[in-house]
Amino acid sequence: MRQTVVPGVWSWSRWQADRGLDFNGFFIETDEGNLVVDPIEPDESTLAELRARGVASILITNRDHERSSAAVAAATGARTIASALDAPLLAQPVSQTVEPDELVHGWTVVGLDGFKTAGEIALYRRDLRAAIVGDAIWGTPAGALTLMPDAKLSDPKRAALSARTLRALWIDHLLVGDGACVFGNAHAAIGAMLDARPDALVNRVNLDELSYRRDPADPSPFGAGWAEAGRLIGAEKLGYAVGRLSRGDVFCPLHWHTREEELFVVISGTPVLRTPRGTHDLRAGDLIAFRTEPGGAHRLENHADEDAVVLLVANLDSGDVCYYPDSRKFVVEATGTLVREVPQLDYYDGEA
Repeated sequence: MRQTVVPGVWSWSRWQADRGLDFNGFFIETDEGNLVVDPIEPDESTLAELRARGVASILITNRDHERSSAAVAAATGARTIASALDAPLLAQPVSQTVEPDELVHGWTVVGLDGFKTAGEIALYRRDLRAAIVGDAIWGTPAGALTLMPDAKLSDPKRAALSARTLRALWIDHLLVGDGACVFGNAHAAIGAMLDARPDALVNRVNLDELSYRRDPADPSPFGAGWAEAGRLIGAEKLGYAVGRLSRGDVFCPLHWHTREEELFVVISGTPVLRTPRGTHDLRAGDLIAFRTEPGGAHRLENHADEDAVVLLVANLDSGDVCYYPDSRKFVVEATGTLVREVPQLDYYDGEA
């Protein structure tokens, strides 16, 4: 197996002369046991390495990517995982089924729509800025990406729009089951693939087409729904998101940014805005600006029975620092470093 630039991920390949591309299988080290994705037939040395290193689970991304999973499972004792929709279509029994947004060995399951089967899935790791797909996207020609041929897709236009989910992840690395993996510039390659589609307006999305997610790790009351919009439709200099607050929800603690100016547009509902100058009732149609200064601090919450839907817009700046006045902490966006504002340290603290 070959080690990739993605930490903990290895691959092995077989050339397919009739298609002019490689088929790839992936081996991933995780704290929950090693995971193999869409294993192609391993040669003797690869199979020996899989046995020696151990395989806890095998994930199959779609019905047609069983490949040599049964043989690898038999050789290693690994259990088999597939999407709930595709599991009944497989030739072998499945130990576990998964749904989009579930975690598998630390990787998030991403659902894709309009491809060969209804249960097409991919995997994503935010901290590694990497994703793994089966044959939904081909790495061909080397260095570029394309959707599988339209004749193989159940709905080519819907597939192209669904593939925007991968663009919204803003990844550096895309490991593909078919073709050449893209390392370092996957986000740009995905964008070029989508922009080349003449049948889908990939830079448009309607509010009723957005998927709202709540992070189960968020403590109450900070559990509002969140839908990424800007990255989905290809924005690069402005960030757009939509928040949906049910009764009792709070959208982010009180905060202000040093370099990212924000605009909120109330789409529906009657949310309440907290600022350093007090609280204010909002209504549909309101536009509120938050400047890059302490006076721009804000916190949004909903006290009404009706959901509040708010569009959030900001310029993107990697040098931004976000302050939280209530807790006197700040986060450096470029590194994700979150620290208290006090006590202030001496410049040479810890340097002697």
